[in-house]
Amino acid sequence: MTHTSRDSAIEVRNLTRVFRTGGSGADVKANDDLTFSIPRGQVFGLLGANGAGKTTLVSQLLGLVRPTSGEIVVEGVDAVAHPDAVKAMTGFLPQTGLSMRLVEVRRALHYTGRLRGQSETDARRQTAELIEELGLGDVQDRYVDQLSGGMTRLVNFGMALMGRPKLLILDEPTNELDPHNRRLVWNMVSRRSAEDGTTVLLVTHNVLEAESAVDQVAVMNGGRITAMGTPGHLKEVLGDRIRLELFVKDEDGLARHERELFDAVGTLTEGKRDGSYLVQTDSARMPELMRVVHGELGMDRVADFRLTRPTLEDVYLTLDGRAASAPAETEAAAETTATAETAAATGTATAVATAPVTAPRTSVEESSRAPAGSTATAVLTASEPRTATAPAVTGTAGTAEAAGQAGARGRADASRVPPVLPPASGDAPGTGGGVPSAGLGARARRMGVDLKFLWLEQMLEVRTTWSWVLMFGLLMPAAMVFGLTRIGDGLSDEESLLFIVSGAAIFSVANEGIGTLAQRIGALRQDGMMVYYASLPISRISFLAAMVFSRLLLILPGLITPMITAKLMYDTDFVISPVLLLVLPLACMALSAIGLAIGTLVRSMDLLLVIVNLMIFVLLLVAPVLIPIESLPVPLQVFGYLLPPTYAAESLRLALVGDFGSAFLLNIGVLTAMTAVGLAGASRWLRWRTA
Repeated sequence: MTHTSRDSAIEVRNLTRVFRTGGSGADVKANDDLTFSIPRGQVFGLLGANGAGKTTLVSQLLGLVRPTSGEIVVEGVDAVAHPDAVKAMTGFLPQTGLSMRLVEVRRALHYTGRLRGQSETDARRQTAELIEELGLGDVQDRYVDQLSGGMTRLVNFGMALMGRPKLLILDEPTNELDPHNRRLVWNMVSRRSAEDGTTVLLVTHNVLEAESAVDQVAVMNGGRITAMGTPGHLKEVLGDRIRLELFVKDEDGLARHERELFDAVGTLTEGKRDGSYLVQTDSARMPELMRVVHGELGMDRVADFRLTRPTLEDVYLTLDGRAASAPAETEAAAETTATAETAAATGTATAVATAPVTAPRTSVEESSRAPAGSTATAVLTASEPRTATAPAVTGTAGTAEAAGQAGARGRADASRVPPVLPPASGDAPGTGGGVPSAGLGARARRMGVDLKFLWLEQMLEVRTTWSWVLMFGLLMPAAMVFGLTRIGDGLSDEESLLFIVSGAAIFSVANEGIGTLAQRIGALRQDGMMVYYASLPISRISFLAAMVFSRLLLILPGLITPMITAKLMYDTDFVISPVLLLVLPLACMALSAIGLAIGTLVRSMDLLLVIVNLMIFVLLLVAPVLIPIESLPVPLQVFGYLLPPTYAAESLRLALVGDFGSAFLLNIGVLTAMTAVGLAGASRWLRWRTA
């Protein structure tokens, strides 16, 4: 049983994830001994450059990646031991977007809600609410992939909200959104945080947006958290500074002597476009800076200028390890440094600073310098909290901690740090208990719901191509019967027809089952959309079974067409019995399961296409599908009995002649076993979770 503080939505303790690079390369620590907590109902920002470890951290929170060591507790549930329980309470919006692109907007929302465990009534109700709240009424009956990038992002955001999750993880949620919809998204996030108590983890590079949206923010670099606190406190990293954004009229920019004038009063850097500059200096030197702008440079050279306090972006660029160091330490910061260095010898360094804090940067740096095995902590009290309650956020080993305590209407209590509450008891998620195990009946019903809506999604997605697939499934096997019976002097005798009909049918199944499904899985993985399914509280077996069943209606015509063609051309006397209702779907499922296994095992799309073509066009010709097995060399006979098409073709031949003896039952048993093995292999290789 796992326990956590009543006020903590997320607790991470000594979390480390090491990726084995193999060969002579060194192992990489994507996350390095992270320890922190996020209070319930808070909007928590996670900033950092590419490769800083943000994605790995989020994947571990969702149970998609197993930590090398450490603990993750989400709403009282151990995310390592019970990943599905965490997924059930978490809404996730990845940067790559979500699946369900070939269904209508309202169905994408509704199906996601049902897959997240909502009742039919609640899913329909919330779908209607979100369509109105997001302004999607005019496009609710259009396919998601027909929308603009911004509208698609809004739909994906709505899908993340379905199920009314306790935890919302948003990775760059405002990508491709216009200013109006950006504000709409942030307002919705704020409402859910303030009114519903939803905890929001925001992963973003847009620091300016994050500054206005988050309660607390953490900066990651090299797999570690280098700073953590409220935006206001982190901005104090730069001390008593001001920044001047300067735009000059001359396209050539500032002359050398003009640059020297600004360098004399502060730090001058070029902006993001020609003729723009950023000057940072101490606030005490602001009169000198303005004298340079008005007097030395002259307003006739100035197109525009803005004088502001440092932004969170300035702090981010300072702390992520790529920018210059922050200004010199103040007396209070130096005192904190000395305290940390003295205490480091004993293995623990703790500094408590009360507002106003002039330079918390030092505590961040000193905690990074603490020797292995020691803990360096800085606790800062918040002077401008956004929410009514903001319990302490703690960090170790390179983490600057900030705790925000708000009173009525956001008044800060700078005199104390909130105590850690004792563990709660109980078994319900969010109360500190473990995860109650569902009964067999409940699990079966849950899998039935998952299978239904995953199957509906897949069936709706093939609407755009079903006519072409069906045409191919009808014409290709008919052409094979027509062409193969005319080889040489003609192969229209009963035995030859039997092999041609069964071979053409299995060839069609292999093309649609093995080929199409393998490529479908590979495309989902390559486009990054597999994470949508992996983040849902569904079983892999339900997902894979839905993929297989969705192809049955497209595959079955290819099985039946050869029989009809042979009957029309040669008036064959095949036995059409109800047993075919068992043989045909089982053949479809066996070969489709193999296709899914190949698609999940092979990571390269180019290699996947080569293997699929090899399976379809070579192995089927080598296997005893179109020709009797005794006509093959002994090695190929042995090899043929290892392949599912052999048993599928033979069971179909036996069914067509009405031989339902032991050989038929053996083939049916082998096909059933191969279907189970294929689905089990695909489920294992799908790797929704890294071992």
